[in-house]
Amino acid sequence: MKLLQWLVITSALCALSLSCSDERQSYKILGNIEDPQNEIARTIASVLNRHLADSVHVVAGIGSLANLDSLKMGRADFGIVDNYSAFTDKVTSILPLYPQVLHILHRRNLHPGSLRDLFMSGKIFAGIDGSGTRTFVEQLIADLGVNASRIEFVDILHFFDADVIFSFTDLLTQDELKDLKEYKLFSIDDVSALGKGSLVDGICTRHPQFEPFVIARDLYGNFTEMPVLTLKVDAILVCRSDLNAVLVYSVMEKLMENRQEMKNINPLLFDVSMDFDPRRLNFTIHPGSRKFLQRHEPTFLEKYADVLSVIISIVVMAASGAFTLWQWQKARKKNKIDRYYKQLVEIRNHVSTTASPGDCNALLEKLKALQEETIQLVIKEKLIADESFSIFLNLSKIVTAEVQANHRFSKEESGLESMINTDIAK
Repeated sequence: MKLLQWLVITSALCALSLSCSDERQSYKILGNIEDPQNEIARTIASVLNRHLADSVHVVAGIGSLANLDSLKMGRADFGIVDNYSAFTDKVTSILPLYPQVLHILHRRNLHPGSLRDLFMSGKIFAGIDGSGTRTFVEQLIADLGVNASRIEFVDILHFFDADVIFSFTDLLTQDELKDLKEYKLFSIDDVSALGKGSLVDGICTRHPQFEPFVIARDLYGNFTEMPVLTLKVDAILVCRSDLNAVLVYSVMEKLMENRQEMKNINPLLFDVSMDFDPRRLNFTIHPGSRKFLQRHEPTFLEKYADVLSVIISIVVMAASGAFTLWQWQKARKKNKIDRYYKQLVEIRNHVSTTASPGDCNALLEKLKALQEETIQLVIKEKLIADESFSIFLNLSKIVTAEVQANHRFSKEESGLESMINTDIAK
């Protein structure tokens, strides 16, 4: 027996040690090939390392698509990807960080009149093959009915060979604008048509992850002499689906407490918030993040307090009514037995005045009928078989005994009188 106990304890300790050794001592967050994602990753790591026991390390990333693959393969724990990236159940959302604005540029010598014309204007750069940007552009080509076989895409190595550029980025810097001086921004539609059936409205209807965005006039100097109507899509902080919910809740909590540090990175991050609609995210919300979003929601009792109060009031009133009815029924049934008590008393009062055996028999028959009537009422539940009924039965027995005793006395007295009369006659 002791050997068996020892084996059980040893097995449990081994299992515990294996589970403990399997837990990560550090976490990896993926950066990117460009800012602000690198700076965001570094800021998040800095915030978490100040407050959480586990250390977070920034690992170089090479784009949204590669980051997503690293997360799916378990090579990293946190990353920043486009909200338009391909869905996978191995990756879950934590929170949206900032909007990535679609910048569509074309060479200044081109004058496309529409998005269809733009696709036919020459070589196109739209990110690497399989990226969120490339996926969106290919879908847009299909939506517009453009012949995809006539379109030539170029890779990142031939970026400046492109006649048209599609890129989801944060706001362009002055250095980037200098590099793009041969290009100008393209507006998908007239800004005044927004909300009135513009092409942007149609794109957002078909692809709900996107929202309209207006690049304001003069935001980029001579690049934006007029407002430019385009799209935006969120860059979201994601993690592996199997990360502990308590950890992710703590990440949300610490980022909320220190969100000012992220707001200062880029103007587009100024509206970063821990309160958002998870239905707009392309990836399932992580349970830890969902729990954080619901932290201020009322409990079941708080939420339905008014309804429960009404229900309890109704139940109390119903119970009170039922009790009152029961008391009334009980009193009514008691009143019935009282009537039979009265009849017993009347019979008993007649016992002393009953002289003949015939009268005694009549009283006995009346008592029997009274007993049978009360028993039938009990069977039909019109009378309660309680202490009052028991007293009635005992009293009826007493009265019966008294009648029977009087009956015997009357018979003896009658016999004695008959003998006296016979003797006189003789």
